[in-house]
Parts: sequence; structure tokens; C-alpha cells
Amino acid sequence: MGRIAGIVFVTAILAVVAPGRFGGGDEEKGPLRWQAAPRTSALGATPGDRLLFGHVVNRSDQRARLRAADVRILDSDGDKLPGSAAFADGFVPGVTLRGYDAEMFGAGEFGTPVGDEVVLAPGQSAPLSVSFTAGSGHRAATIEYGGGRLKLQ
Repeated sequence: MGRIAGIVFVTAILAVVAPGRFGGGDEEKGPLRWQAAPRTSALGATPGDRLLFGHVVNRSDQRARLRAADVRILDSDGDKLPGSAAFADGFVPGVTLRGYDAEMFGAGEFGTPVGDEVVLAPGQSAPLSVSFTAGSGHRAATIEYGGGRLKLQ
């Protein structure tokens, strides 16, 4: 009985000390939460191309400054999937057409791209659009942003 108790004790300590490695790494962290479940749809001709739309809410008691360049899409193994993001609702050329030249739509003509950065007061929400490619056998599981992570599904 002492040996089993020791194993349980060590496992519990590891889960507290290093949650990203030994459990508890999938929970949402940081100021943002999904306002409702995000929607994902197919994008383009490649079966692995996806477009995700959702609204995020700042659930902290402080302002949150978010940059689209800090958004990363991770698969269930924690590996980064190729993709891009914007804090915008609807069509954003730089997000939905990652593989095409920005000049095609005049992106960057007027300074900061649409949806590149957002500042959310406590309780405020913003749209989040993310395009990504998940290869065969992979699926998006988490969105990391500067300061936290959001679970998908």
C-alpha cells in the first residue's frame, strides 16, 4: 500500500508543478474565454484547410491587449499548425487567402491591417477569425495567444 500511495503522491506533485507536461495542460488559461462555441468550416480546395470564427470575451478584471501575430493554432500533440488570424468578423484577405499576394487586395495600403490588434476592457468581446491547415491525421485542439490559450471542442 505504501508504494501505491507514493506513486499517487509523486503524480499529484508533478501535475501541480508541471501541468503542461503531466496533465492539466488543456485547460483554458489567460483572460479570454469563448463567448459561444466557435464555428469551423472548410476553406479552399485542400481538405485540411479550415476557417474558424468565434467571439472571445475578456473575463479578467484588467484590459487585455491582443495581437493577431501572437495567435498560434496547436494540434492535440501541441505542435503548431500553419495559419493566420485577425480580430475581425467576416472576410479578411490576409486571413482567408494566406497563400496569395497581399497586393491582390491592396492590403497594407492604409497602415495597420484590419484586425491586427485589439484592446478589450473587462467584459468586452471581439470577433476572432483564424485560418489554418491541418494535415492528415491532425486536428486543431487549442489556440494560443499572447497571454493564454483557448480550447477547441
